[in-house]
Amino acid sequence: MGNEHRNVTEQQQFWQMVIDTWQSSGLSVRQFCRQEGLSEPSFYSWRKKLAKCHKPKDGKLKEPASSDFIKVSLPQSHSIGLELVLSSGNTLRISPSVDSKTLTRAISVLREAGLC
Repeated sequence: MGNEHRNVTEQQQFWQMVIDTWQSSGLSVRQFCRQEGLSEPSFYSWRKKLAKCHKPKDGKLKEPASSDFIKVSLPQSHSIGLELVLSSGNTLRISPSVDSKTLTRAISVLREAGLC
């Protein structure tokens, strides 16, 4: 398989995973793309391309081949955590499993550096 074909296949797999994640998110496309840092026009373009791949000209959906899927491991925790946008414009993502001592120390360091 050539590099160009591999890159297209990887892109298709990535965007299929993105679309599947969006469908289960309950968010609008705009909200989802903002949250994930994705281009909304790219999202719509890939959704259209991928829909064509899975819908033959006769209008009947084909069964996906096993090669159409990639295995993805999802985190066990359903907690999202916390995301802080600092006055510096930087974003601090805090895992729900972080302990308060570590969080307090991180915020102190950010304050000392003038980032919040």
